[in-house]
Order: sequence, then C-alpha cells, then structure tokens
Amino acid sequence: MKVTSIKTPMIGRAAFGAALCIVATAPAVADTVRIGGTGMALAAMQFAGEGLAATQRDISTKVLPSLGTPGGLKALAQGAIDLAVIGRPLNADEKAKELVDAGCTTTALLFATSHPRPHGITTAQLPGIYADERPSWPDGRPLKIILRSRAGSENAYLTAAIPGMAAALEAAYQRRGIPVATTDQENAEQASRIAGSFAIMTMLQMRAEKLELRPVALDSVLPSAETVADKTYPLSVSVCLVLPARPKPAAEKFITYLKSGAGRTLLMSLGATPLR
Repeated sequence: MKVTSIKTPMIGRAAFGAALCIVATAPAVADTVRIGGTGMALAAMQFAGEGLAATQRDISTKVLPSLGTPGGLKALAQGAIDLAVIGRPLNADEKAKELVDAGCTTTALLFATSHPRPHGITTAQLPGIYADERPSWPDGRPLKIILRSRAGSENAYLTAAIPGMAAALEAAYQRRGIPVATTDQENAEQASRIAGSFAIMTMLQMRAEKLELRPVALDSVLPSAETVADKTYPLSVSVCLVLPARPKPAAEKFITYLKSGAGRTLLMSLGATPLR
C-alpha cells in the first residue's frame, strides 16, 4: 500500500478547476481513497492512511494539496475526491446536498512560536498584543505577529471568542511589515522561519507536521488533547470528515480505522480528541 502526498501551496480558482478535471478524469485505483480539504489536517490524514495500510493492504490513500474547507467540499460534491476533511461541522444546506458528516475531532487552536522559552499569556492580553505597534515577549525580544488572510476562519473565531479582537486585528492589518499567510502550510513555514514568531494554528497541524515550534500557554494552561477534552484550555476548533451519500467502501474503512482503538490513539498523539 502506498500513501502519497503532493506538497504544493493552495491553488487558485483556475488551477483548482484544472486539478478537479485531472483528478476526475484520471483512472482511479478501485481501492484508492482520495482525500482533500483543509491544510491543517492533511499531515494527520497521511498518518491515518499509513495506519490503515498496516491492516488493509489493498487500500491506497492519496492526500491532495490543500484545497481549504470550501474547496474540499466542492471537490467531494463533484466526485473528484472520496473524502473531505474540513475545519468545521457541516451546515444544514450542505447536509441537504447529500453530504454526510462522518465524524469530528476537536483540537486546540493555539499560538505557536519559534521563541525558545515563550512566556504564557492570557486571553485578555491578546487584543493588546495585536494592537501594539511593537509587541515584545516578557524577556524583551520582539514578538513577530503572523496574520492569516482576512477571510480565514481563525479571525472569525477569535473575534467571536475574545472581546476587542476585531479592532485589534484590524489595527494589525493596517501596520506595514506584518506577514499575512494565506494557507496553513505557509503560516507554519513563516512561524518556523521568523525569530520570535507568534502564529495562530492548531495543535493537530503542529504535531502532525512535526514543526519546530512551541505552543504558548493560554490562561496558564498548555494546549493538549486532554486540556481540550476537559475544557481547561479555552480555544478549540472542530475538524470534520465528510463523505458523499454513496461513499466508496475504502473511504468508509478509512473512517472505521479512525474510530478504532488505533485511530483514537493516533489522534490523541497528534493533540486531537477521538473521532466522534
């Protein structure tokens, strides 16, 4: 069994259409599970494919480049992939289009840094950090914010969860010199490269991609699968797997593996709760 991946940045609309055409028209191996969607979960899906291979040698897993949540759902609806991984549960309109929520896991939404010994912060301090023209770590080192695109789900989540974040984020976007990452992989690359970085990402991505970054404690709690499950860590997001109404048997076996003991252990090791 072979697990394959294509490591390229998120593709634009024209390239996305071309990719759908290629994937949809290329002859597919009967037991190949084609997976696409949000970049934060792609490395975890590769690990799951490897785990499935240990017991199901006739199933091959192919993880496509990052399509994002909307792109993953579009590709699934058009039959270009067999399983979509998205950064939220399906909404009512999507369920009405015969897309099936096959299970969700929860992982910490954290602030990651290249700082060797980051000091913890509180949620109340976050707006001030983003609004500050020259933020710094407690040891005096410059704190380098990395923003996500304005349309990113991370911004909407922070704005809804933390009072004052909307204005703070807007102030950060107005300052020159702050990098804006458009994909999860670009965000991780910049956070790893920039000294004193301060980037928002998920624990699932950080662990699955084995990033040389450190999570920042929030309200004196470090993010983990356990602190997300018991709700002592304050910020978390859902990562959900979606199947079409008539799924390929191999895709169903992929979900069954993730819900098995081995799959639960894998997700927990990557900082996510068991699939439910």
